[in-house]
Amino acid sequence: MINNLFYHFIPVVTSKIVLIMTRIFSVLNYSKIFNNMHVNITTKIILVYLISNLLTPFISDFQYSIYTIDFFVALFYQVLIGIMIGFLLQCLSVCMIFIGEIISSQTGLSFSVFFNLGYSFYSVVISRILNIFFLFLFFIYNAHLNLVVFLVKSFYVFPLHEKFVDQSVFFSLIKFFSNIFISGIRSVLPILFFFLIFYIAFMMFNRLSPNSSLFSSFLIIIFICGLILLKYSIYHLYFLGKFIIKHLFNYLKDYIVQYLSN
Repeated sequence: MINNLFYHFIPVVTSKIVLIMTRIFSVLNYSKIFNNMHVNITTKIILVYLISNLLTPFISDFQYSIYTIDFFVALFYQVLIGIMIGFLLQCLSVCMIFIGEIISSQTGLSFSVFFNLGYSFYSVVISRILNIFFLFLFFIYNAHLNLVVFLVKSFYVFPLHEKFVDQSVFFSLIKFFSNIFISGIRSVLPILFFFLIFYIAFMMFNRLSPNSSLFSSFLIIIFICGLILLKYSIYHLYFLGKFIIKHLFNYLKDYIVQYLSN
């Protein structure tokens, strides 16, 4: 069946479709979307092929043959552009994972993890919960539809026939990553300061009353206080997720308008 599909699709695979498929596959692969899909590589390629056929009428033609050096140079840059866009999308979920790691380390939940035997990786429970919470926000604000529009517009910002990527793109990506990272740090600072004051209070109480056995139940108290604090921090994390999504699309809109105006 796979061979029949291959020989059926190979006559309509042009250099333009191959370049579009390369960029889309790189975006989906490096944004970790494909990693959460339990399907084989053939299904992924067919899915990317169908998406590429839908986008073909909206993208300018590529004049070079598939057997030329110019085609392979353009192919390399499609992979590079796909990696940049994929890392841009992955940065959003990494921010939530980073916040969950810090909260877990402070509340004594660092070893409460989900382990995926299929892909041999683990994730902290709170990080996974925050990631799911952020995914709900992502769909509530129709960010998935905006990403489809951005993927189409990326072929206008970075056309197939261009064989270079301006260095300002990398600097703008670094600036965007730093803003997201700083936002994540700021969101967990109240929790860190709360536990810092909590630890100092316990140390002072231990100095004032050395014979007390308060430290025997110290971990349980920290765990209960951490869960209560996490409960009241969900409302704050909602605004953080909203800010991250809006910051992403404001960045994309401003950069696309600025790039196309030049």
